[in-house]
Amino acid sequence: MPSKAGDLQVNNSESVVQIAAQLLDSVTALTNVEEDGYSRKPSLSYVEVKHLQEQISAVSLRLRYIENATRPINRLPSAVFLKVFHILQDTPSSPSLLEPYSLRWNVVTHVCSQWRKLALSDPTLWHRIPILSKGCFALVDAFLTRSSGLPLTITLPQEPLRDYSITRVQVYLRGLRHLINNASDRIERLVMEPQFPIDDIVRADRLGKTLSQELFSKVSLMPPNVALDVVPNTVENALSKLFTESMPQVQHLELWSEAVPYLLRRPDPLEHLTVLELHRVKVDPSNIDVLVFSKVIAILDASKGSLRRLVLAGVELRDDLHSQLAVGDALPPPIALSSLESIEIGDWESQETLITFLHQLQIPPSASRCIWGANSTPTAIAALILPSSSELEDHAVHRIVLSSVAQTDMIAFHKGSLYINGSLPFEDYSPLFNDRTKFQSVHELVLTPLLAPLTPVDWTTLFGLLPNIRKIKVRDAETSRLLSALRNGTDDSQHQTPPSLPLPHLAEFDIKYSITTWKELIEHESTTEVWSMVMLLTLLARERATFGPGPNDGMLQRIHLRIDSRVTDLEEMAALLGQLREWVSCLDCSFGDDAYSLTDHEYKERSKERMDGGWYLVMKEFNGVWPTKAVYFLRSQSSSSDKDQDSESSGFGLKTFAAHHIDFLDVEQQS
Repeated sequence: MPSKAGDLQVNNSESVVQIAAQLLDSVTALTNVEEDGYSRKPSLSYVEVKHLQEQISAVSLRLRYIENATRPINRLPSAVFLKVFHILQDTPSSPSLLEPYSLRWNVVTHVCSQWRKLALSDPTLWHRIPILSKGCFALVDAFLTRSSGLPLTITLPQEPLRDYSITRVQVYLRGLRHLINNASDRIERLVMEPQFPIDDIVRADRLGKTLSQELFSKVSLMPPNVALDVVPNTVENALSKLFTESMPQVQHLELWSEAVPYLLRRPDPLEHLTVLELHRVKVDPSNIDVLVFSKVIAILDASKGSLRRLVLAGVELRDDLHSQLAVGDALPPPIALSSLESIEIGDWESQETLITFLHQLQIPPSASRCIWGANSTPTAIAALILPSSSELEDHAVHRIVLSSVAQTDMIAFHKGSLYINGSLPFEDYSPLFNDRTKFQSVHELVLTPLLAPLTPVDWTTLFGLLPNIRKIKVRDAETSRLLSALRNGTDDSQHQTPPSLPLPHLAEFDIKYSITTWKELIEHESTTEVWSMVMLLTLLARERATFGPGPNDGMLQRIHLRIDSRVTDLEEMAALLGQLREWVSCLDCSFGDDAYSLTDHEYKERSKERMDGGWYLVMKEFNGVWPTKAVYFLRSQSSSSDKDQDSESSGFGLKTFAAHHIDFLDVEQQS
């Protein structure tokens, strides 16, 4: 560039104002035009003017970068931005399990150049690839490029309800083929969400193949002896290649419906699985040959040293092991799943088949075990759920939870807690407790609302079978029958000798009711007024203090009452609570946020309860064991309408709590 107006000299010490003034003076000087009698001569040629404009545009762009960097939010370190991006990516757009998959976090790449540059520079933001019905090929290609060779998590997500036409199926197909051809060896996790339309896609794909075959058969010009390979690139071919030839290093598999048989047809079982979840497969002539014990056991045997979680829900297997044996041969020894942390089996129609299958597995005593379904008999499954006599020293039963959640019967054992769930009558599961050696360590009983409440006689029988209980917890459930069974039932003056007290070691009651009124409780159980409950507690506490083996030996050590939704004013009960306090070593009674006995932790719990809804207190007692994602989707899909899901047979509104408790349902995310 000519130096007619002088070169722009800038020292680092000059202020921004001086830089701008010098630049303006230099450009102004260049605007002078010399003129003679024949023409006008500008200071710069056209080419030089364009070059100067480009330079000024570049400076302007740099100034915009500087302006952007001066904003308070952009003063944060890059590491902080990336952490925020990851949190945004992991945060569901809605707490409901029915929310379609969302790429809303991707908006950060369109805010400003700095944010986009940061996001594109971090491969860990791009290694989770969704297979969507819109722009699938371009999206897969972009994520593969930006993930820079990292192991991949492939998600086949639920999408909003659409018409899964042959054209839309081809969109899925292009994305799948691109993934299989370019990065199948990088797949570490493959998660098919429950409502991914795999059945619709396969049906549309088969229809397209049939139509193509018919079309080609009508082509009259084709020689009759020429065999056509009609439509070689189909979804079925892609799925077959994906599950039978690809993914040698995959560790995490969650599959539903039509995808499961493809995996079971794999000739060389996967050897590095840590999570295997197979759900809801309809038996038909096309897959009956692979829905057998031997296929699943081959997979488990190959990954027996690494498998941590196993789920078989709605996958009814056929026993083919005995038919493969020669006369006189014995079955091979059970497979020792040494790393298994949890096993869940649900909705097996044949309980005999279920028991036979589980006998082929050697499950570590520390593993969580959950079996659910309409045909589950507690006494038959107990041996598969409870620790054996040799395991009791380290894995004894310490806690029993009675509940009716999630539309189905369930028995589970997890970290010393035995969960009995559903509409099971007491006589169906009470024989479990006849083996006193397995339940002599039970010191805590948890009661939540029941579809089949226990009678006072049932409670008396249960207390006789579990005499070492020290603590009883009640969560939004009715207490009158339980307290009546614990009371002696006669006046003090009529006792010639001290009576024997039920649960002689009982020391603590922890009774809590939700902040808001819970309509399901009112619908399914008779409701005792809280005044009556306190009176029953007072009579019980007085009897135990009076008839204990020694002075104060039978006195209850602590009663904690949280009665938010059961009363309107705690002051009205002051006299009753005062009488109860005389017979208890420690009485804590809270009502509302102003209760004097609330700790900081309890205040935080109440805030979380308001956000999560009425099922919070009940769900906390399950510690993430129940309900699972499998039972939610299998049960919700079997209901014809939302009204059916909230009916009496629904197990206390499955949809209601699932819409507010995604953290409880996703056990693996918790861990």
